Amino acid sequence: MFLVVLAYLAFFSIALPDSTLGVAWPSMRLDFGLSMGAAGLVPPVGVAATLVATAFASRLAARFGVGRLLAASTWLSAAALVVSATSPGFTQFLVSVALMGFSGGAIDATINAYAARTFGARRINLLHASFVVGAALSPLLVTAFVQTGLGWRWPYVVIAALQLALGLLFLLTQARWTAPVAASPGGDATTTPPVNARRADVVIGIVAVAVQTGIESAVALWAFTFLTVGQGVDPVAAGLLASGYWLVMFAGRVVLGSLAERVGAWPVLGGAAVGLIGAGLLAWLGGPVGAMAAVLLFGLAAAPVYPLLILTTAERTSAKSADAVVGYQAGASSVGAAVFPLLIGLAMDRSVVAFAPALTVLTVLAGVLHVAMRARVVRRA
Repeated sequence: MFLVVLAYLAFFSIALPDSTLGVAWPSMRLDFGLSMGAAGLVPPVGVAATLVATAFASRLAARFGVGRLLAASTWLSAAALVVSATSPGFTQFLVSVALMGFSGGAIDATINAYAARTFGARRINLLHASFVVGAALSPLLVTAFVQTGLGWRWPYVVIAALQLALGLLFLLTQARWTAPVAASPGGDATTTPPVNARRADVVIGIVAVAVQTGIESAVALWAFTFLTVGQGVDPVAAGLLASGYWLVMFAGRVVLGSLAERVGAWPVLGGAAVGLIGAGLLAWLGGPVGAMAAVLLFGLAAAPVYPLLILTTAERTSAKSADAVVGYQAGASSVGAAVFPLLIGLAMDRSVVAFAPALTVLTVLAGVLHVAMRARVVRRA
């Protein structure tokens, strides 16, 4: 049970630096002498580093052990946060973003692979719920420091201290973390685990994860603008709904994870797919009231999807390839979270209400991918 709690804490901690930039940037850009739009340079650097880390995570875990890799990655994150806090300019800050991408990607892929092998539906949903908590608390931490006059740098120091302590816990418990399949006797621990599943199964799963995180991130980024500018909703109400989206997602992962534990992952995934399409149509055709309800429905329906896609990786591919595929999916989640909100934002430049039909198209695509994955699993059974 201690390792389960430690995994939750790790996911909580990697969410903290990811969510600081939005609140810290107005103060940070003044220190660096940059325009507001320069923040757009940050995500591509982080995503590129994350892709590299997730691609090699299973290989490194097999070579050095899960516990050692988590300890090293967490300490790298702490070092990156210190670089962020002490950066005299934007170039140095981008270096810290790359370092955080390497560390966060390795932690994300490694713990997800471990969870897919050892957790049930309830625990893996709670794992991802802990990420939501970290993402929600980080802006509050930065706001508190900025409002008290201490500035944007100190929150990075505080989070770095947490990462240092967490890395020590990983090191002390390194012998207790289950080794990945590739590190078993007779396996080649120096190479990436073979992808023994059919290539189509791997590709469909990767695309499904990218689309899902794209939906989640697009709603998080653009829902407030869509509600206020596109639907005329009061900004206070829209702000509450934007926060409510995360609260509902957290509650959904707690409740629907327990439900999936009892009835199985696939029925919950099917219900979630229907719910996402319903949310898209409600946002598109339901007027202001429907759009407000759709934001909360998006949070509820999206809640269990990514955790359960991770959990079912071995079932959809193969036990031997699961760790490697989970790493690819973790990388795909970063790409989806960056690319799809950008594309929807470009569509919203022409018309803010384009948010709803664009999200509906994505949810339908997610539904089609779910049907394809489920059909292939049934066919192989």
